Amino acid sequence: MRTRRHTLRLLPHEDASLRALYRQFNITVDQYPHRPDDLARLVSAWNSLTSRSESPSDVLHYMITRRKNKKREKKGWERLGRDAGTTISNPQISLSDEEQKHLDAIHEELQIASDNYALNPDAAKRLQDVFAQRTGRIVPAMILAAAMISRRKAGALATLKPKSDDQDLGFSDIDQIST
Repeated sequence: MRTRRHTLRLLPHEDASLRALYRQFNITVDQYPHRPDDLARLVSAWNSLTSRSESPSDVLHYMITRRKNKKREKKGWERLGRDAGTTISNPQISLSDEEQKHLDAIHEELQIASDNYALNPDAAKRLQDVFAQRTGRIVPAMILAAAMISRRKAGALATLKPKSDDQDLGFSDIDQIST
């Protein structure tokens, strides 16, 4: 049974300094999985300012959670313009059609949401290992995570099966009625 990941709790001045650095770096949240070195620099700078020692995946999770929960969050997350991050080039790693099919199959088999590969180091390592076993090619985990997120946004990935646990009835209650 998976446990829900808890997001960081920041003091107002810590949140404000992260937002200021985010604007200064001018790279959108969605681009950070493509740019792990830039994410590491952002987090390193923020850790230095706040005397914290958070991991890049935890800080990225915080920013994504704030962006996704903008109705519940007072401020949501910072919005950058369309030209954000254009001064820094994306890594030039491309996946063949065959490799993309493997990535799609891995998504269906592992049943892990695409964002989690960028946010959870264990999930990212598992993705990288399974991809390498299938294709014989070692690609950085964050690049694979970024490819998985891009494929999801393009509508290329299958919808994940609903999660169930010991208390979840699933469809068993409906099955009993119809028989």
